[in-house]
Order: sequence, then structure tokens, then C-alpha cells
Amino acid sequence: MKQFIAKILSHASVSDCFFELAFAWDAAAGPVLPGQFCTIRVSPYSAPLLRRPFAFSRYDEKTGVAAIAYKKRGPATELLSCKPAGGTINIIGPLGNDFFRFATAGYAHFYLVAGGTGFGPVAFLANHCAQRNLACTVVLGCRTRSQLPRLNLLPSVKAVVCTDDGSEGIHGTPLTYLATLSPMQYASSAVFSCGPAPLLAGCHEWALARGLSCFVSVEQVMACGVGACMGCAVRVTDAGANGFARACTEGPVFDSRRILWT
Repeated sequence: MKQFIAKILSHASVSDCFFELAFAWDAAAGPVLPGQFCTIRVSPYSAPLLRRPFAFSRYDEKTGVAAIAYKKRGPATELLSCKPAGGTINIIGPLGNDFFRFATAGYAHFYLVAGGTGFGPVAFLANHCAQRNLACTVVLGCRTRSQLPRLNLLPSVKAVVCTDDGSEGIHGTPLTYLATLSPMQYASSAVFSCGPAPLLAGCHEWALARGLSCFVSVEQVMACGVGACMGCAVRVTDAGANGFARACTEGPVFDSRRILWT
């Protein structure tokens, strides 16, 4: 982890509501893995006061380029969306744990399930799998076709699109697609998911009912991003953690069986 000023290399819209911002990564901060995140100070002024967390959507150690994919949905991301290529941003990262700490031997296939802003880390994870010849299927859900991020951000892997209004792909959510899979299709698989809490809980229930492992990246409001404030705590099953775990340090990726969903 390191705090540094990064040069913005590109900044463009990838759908009606999503942007991708690519920036020069400081090699001294160490490598970035799928599921990890950084925090960005979007303004040099007192408002917004707090840094904002963003999951990485890609990272290339050879070129030294990292990127985030985000949705414009508040004052902070409004300010961020106005930053031009050639400008700079204040970064702290990489933070948190990663998906592949759970990718142990024995899984023949991965279902990578994304909803909304979960597309970024899932795209990063899909590229990571493709580079290592790991079989995976990306299941992407969004409200409507215009919100679908450009699929050229994904590698050459199987991608299933689900839209709430049926304007593209399957009419329904990623859970609609998962419900159609037969035991032969999901045998020896594991689920990795990032997105809204109802999607994560649904993936957990689907995997649990079939005896599969499920690993989720939780979306929590973070104040400090380094484990000091406890603002991002999630309820967990292990009493040894006093019933809570910090998403920014123990997470954001958890075995779904560790989380108390109700």
C-alpha cells in the first residue's frame, strides 16, 4: 500500500452511466490483484471531505497501467468524471484482499457474477482467469441495454448478459440465469460475485443449495479504507471477530458462508 499522485492516462464513458479511468500505477506500491481496491481523493478542497473507494477494473504490470470502472451517482463521482486525461489523482492502494486467495485447486470452472458497478472487478477477474487458462463464465446483470458496459473490456470468455427489462440477453437478473443451470453444468464450479447485496445474497443461497463455494466482494461505505474507523464493518458468523469484520482489511472479498445475510 502506498499513497501517491498518479497521472490519468485515459478517461472515457463505457456505457450510459459507467466510466473507466486509467492511470499510471506506482510500481513501488506493489502489484494489484482482482478484488482489491484503492481510495481516491477526488478534490483538493474540504468537500467532499472523505476519500472514495474504487475497485480495480484492470491492471497490467508490464505497462504500469491500472484502471477503475465506476458509476456517476453522487457529488464525488460527479467531480471525478470531470477529470481529464493528462491530469492527476491522489491514490492510496492497493487495499483489501483479493479473489484469488480463495481460488484453490479443485475447481474446474468459475461463474463470475456481476451486477451494476460489480462489472469492473469481475472484468479484471475474468482477464486474470483467461491469462491463466482457467475456465470461467461471466454473468453480467444491469437494468437495461443502455447501461451495459462495453464487452470489449472482457477477454475471450463466455459472457451471459441479463437485463431487468429484457432489452438485451436474458430477461431477468444473473440469478435468473443461474437457476437454469443443470448439475452437469455447475459441477466442480465455484461462484465469485460482486455487486449489490441482494445479488450477493442470492448467489450465496444458490451456491449453498448446491454444495458449491461462493466468494463475494461486498460493497460497503468506507470512511478511512485502512481499518481504523470500523465504518465498513459487516456482520460475520465467527464469534472470534466479535461478530463483525472490516470490509476494507478482512475483505472486501469473503467466503459467503462467513457473512450473516439476515
